[in-house]
Amino acid sequence: MTTRGHPEIVSWNITSGCNLRCAHCYLDAGATGKGELSTKQCYEVIDQLAALGTEMVILTGGEPLLRSDILAIVWRARERGIMPVMGSNGTLMGDSVVGALKEAGLQGIAISLDSLHPEKHESFRGVKGCWRAAVSGIDACLRQGVPAIIQTTLTPWNYQEIPALIDFARGQGATAFNLYYLVCTGRGQDMVDISPQQYEESLASLADAQAIYPSIMVRAKCAPQMARIARERGLPLAGGGCPAGVSYLRIDPQGQVTPCPYLPLVAGNVRDTPLADIWEGATIFQRLRSPSLGGRCGSCNYRETCTGCRARAFALSGDYLGEDPWCLYHPGTLPPASPAQVTWTPDAQTRLQRVPAFVRTRVKTAIEGYARDRGHSVITADLMAEVRAFMTGGMNRSH
Repeated sequence: MTTRGHPEIVSWNITSGCNLRCAHCYLDAGATGKGELSTKQCYEVIDQLAALGTEMVILTGGEPLLRSDILAIVWRARERGIMPVMGSNGTLMGDSVVGALKEAGLQGIAISLDSLHPEKHESFRGVKGCWRAAVSGIDACLRQGVPAIIQTTLTPWNYQEIPALIDFARGQGATAFNLYYLVCTGRGQDMVDISPQQYEESLASLADAQAIYPSIMVRAKCAPQMARIARERGLPLAGGGCPAGVSYLRIDPQGQVTPCPYLPLVAGNVRDTPLADIWEGATIFQRLRSPSLGGRCGSCNYRETCTGCRARAFALSGDYLGEDPWCLYHPGTLPPASPAQVTWTPDAQTRLQRVPAFVRTRVKTAIEGYARDRGHSVITADLMAEVRAFMTGGMNRSH
């Protein structure tokens, strides 16, 4: 068997039930969930994740608050040493609900907001009044002292709104702003996506925003090319690389395991196979860990740090190891060079472990990229402080 680390972060669709009808839903969620794992089975999954060393589990749906045992699931994860966070539409997030989730051990809530114009958000999410309810949910999180993340799905109709949405997230006191790049699956398979040119331009704007606003994390999701964009702009920013099947997996409501929510290729089912066996033995996971990529991705000098979005390649070509067609970068004629090796001092490793799990890999990638660009082969605590100063504007960005 080929083993590659452990699933640091797991996205778990614990229900397919939902009170909204979002146009882009990859799960095609409906009013009620069907055939979902029982509470006991959820406990068993959590115990297996803990044994695998999982650091964070993202409880999502559908709408996870529609599960009557949600508090028990949150508590079980926290009790087993896993950081539970939640992805929600926010419409059911009153103060009492958020307070109960916090008491159970929830560490953060990500709420979807796709526009500052209520009618646009509600048209996309399918229910009138859901914009105000989502904003009220964000406010409830902040009143209760639960870190709130605002996340937006990028579309042609809200493309110009992204800077304003980032400002809104900062003004609300959100911990992070996540911009999700659409993968056309589920109900979204026939949606019109942004153009490759807009994709590239928006990543550049997002990279700049990460550098300009150190008080809030600004992150691109399902956009592994961010590593290249940041490097081209001289920014040692975290991001890039597809973690699917490498340090990340997804579990659906019925217990099926896939590399990510947008890549619907089943590696196994937790009902009949231990998670450790799926993680270590599934062919698709092994192929994603040592990929033989096709097209431009296969000859790209950024292939080690980017890899392209495997879900987007599959959605548009049927080949999850094919090239990511939304990337405009054309590799040079020289073979890609292997990245220089860097090592970490024990003190630096200790400091890295203090970084929250959900950004640790991104931070590690950024620090190692900064070190390589400047000829460092050893990462020390002092170098980490230098990178932090650089990223917050405390140092000149010229090489």
